[in-house]
Amino acid sequence: MTARKKQDESAAEEPKFEEGMAQLEDMVRRLETGSIPLEESLETFAKGVSLVRVLQAKLDAVQEKIEELTRTERGGLTTQTIDTEAE
Repeated sequence: MTARKKQDESAAEEPKFEEGMAQLEDMVRRLETGSIPLEESLETFAKGVSLVRVLQAKLDAVQEKIEELTRTERGGLTTQTIDTEAE
């Protein structure tokens, strides 16, 4: 299997950011209740850590893209306020 195909399959398995956050919140709720067995808690924690890494990578990629889009002609970065309530 080619590296590109593996990368495409891996990206297809990753949740969208909002879905990942919802999954992570659910995992935290379950862990906080203390109602699941130790082994399941450990497995849930490990999945949560993995999911946090995936979500952080997504945020980092978005930040890089924003910086790329707001870079000035001289290579400096310009700060712009983003109006999130416009939509």
